[in-house]
Amino acid sequence: MLFLPATLLALAAQTSIAITQSGLHVQCIDAQVGDRQVQTPFGLLRTPSDPVVEIADGSNQVADFRKLHQQGITDDETWLQDLSTAGQLEELARACLEILAQQPQSIFPYTFLESWGKKIDPTPPQLPYRKRVSWLWEQASGKDFTKAVLAGAFLLEEISYSSEPDNDRIIRIADLRKALRSKSVVRRRVAAHIAGRQQEFSLRETLMLASLTDPVEAARDAAAEGLSGIHPHSARQYWVRNLARGTSYARVAAAWNLGHYGGADGLQALVHVLATWNHKVGQRFRFADRSVWLVSDPDRSALDIAGYNPEQEEVDFRHLNPDLEFLDLGSTFKVTRYGESFRDVLLEALDTWAGETTHRDVDAWLKYYLEEWLPSRP
Repeated sequence: MLFLPATLLALAAQTSIAITQSGLHVQCIDAQVGDRQVQTPFGLLRTPSDPVVEIADGSNQVADFRKLHQQGITDDETWLQDLSTAGQLEELARACLEILAQQPQSIFPYTFLESWGKKIDPTPPQLPYRKRVSWLWEQASGKDFTKAVLAGAFLLEEISYSSEPDNDRIIRIADLRKALRSKSVVRRRVAAHIAGRQQEFSLRETLMLASLTDPVEAARDAAAEGLSGIHPHSARQYWVRNLARGTSYARVAAAWNLGHYGGADGLQALVHVLATWNHKVGQRFRFADRSVWLVSDPDRSALDIAGYNPEQEEVDFRHLNPDLEFLDLGSTFKVTRYGESFRDVLLEALDTWAGETTHRDVDAWLKYYLEEWLPSRP
């Protein structure tokens, strides 16, 4: 556990919280009742239709939330959620850094900060409009974790993603390529999100590989989301192929991606792989009118981009029928055997798809799919 110096904790305790008409709480600097914009420690939060109705003393909250966390009463995610709901921005930033120092794979520190970053404008008031995007990109590429995450989230709201974008309102493809190779997780995450928003088709293959192989979950997730924005069909094709027969680490990442971004096709793939749990290697069986075959060996080429040629910059999936997924191709869907840990990953991914903790086991999910989900489809 990282401990902050007493002076920093004392400073953190001296907080004023602006409360708006809608009930939003946010740490403020010199706010007044009636204000329709709030200066926060990290930038300006505009609330034109949601005026400030109260200024509260948030001095005791920080210590109380920290104590609950240290005593094990609240877990990491709940701690961040409590701080975010209370609008305790500086303490939220400190807590995110503490959690990441102990758990570098945690994604919650990014998502909680990004939820605020989308709303808080960190740009200097005198900055010309045409320079806002480049200024935000520079901040998002900086070494200060909190400022980089917040700026990256606001940048995503600022860039142009029309069919004829303004060059001052986009990030150059060369800069995105460089950022996707960066050692900084924040830079890779921001670049992947922007690539998806700008529909950078030439980065599709880079994001495909990153969505399964990036060593940090926050960057893998952003690559998956960006890829889904660029070409969801090829994204699902790639993930289903690796879910079914990829190496162990790629299967886990593919399950996560399909649960988050696979939609109905993600459910279909996850359930079909789950259906093999109660079968023996070598068995062929039918599930939902599909022939399924449980095999022993993984497909070592699953991570390769289909049709990849080192002399080509990109691969063209556009010839594929968008109504056909990898699961539907061929006469039999092959699945490599797996153990209990991956079975649990599948169940967790299905809960992610459902948006709730369902407590369904293997049989319950198969029953749900066959008796509730399929009959409800057109």
